[in-house]
Amino acid sequence: MDVVNVAKQIDARIKKLEELTGKLDAAGDRKANAIADYDLAFAIAMAKIAFGKVNQIEGEQLPDNRPATVLTKYAAGACHKEKCELEIATNLYKSLLTKIETTSATLNAKQSIYRHLSHT
Repeated sequence: MDVVNVAKQIDARIKKLEELTGKLDAAGDRKANAIADYDLAFAIAMAKIAFGKVNQIEGEQLPDNRPATVLTKYAAGACHKEKCELEIATNLYKSLLTKIETTSATLNAKQSIYRHLSHT
């Protein structure tokens, strides 16, 4: 490896870090909104199921005598789309953080190589 090549690799990783960190705010916003949407949908579903305003989920009839212990499961099922969006948003956010950490680690390694090559 020569100094010029390593310097180019360092620049590429810096640009990649800037790109990834630029996406982090949007991913964080998406995650926060997904959490809020799920919490709201879950609360509404719980209330509707508890008060008998929802009698079926995805075409499946709920029993008339609904034990309180299963209401949360019914509500979770009623909010499956919001939960899916929440999982996608969470995974996107975690993925960006992992990519940032990985790119930062390789940047540090390249900088160490650059220092070594430039002093020899």
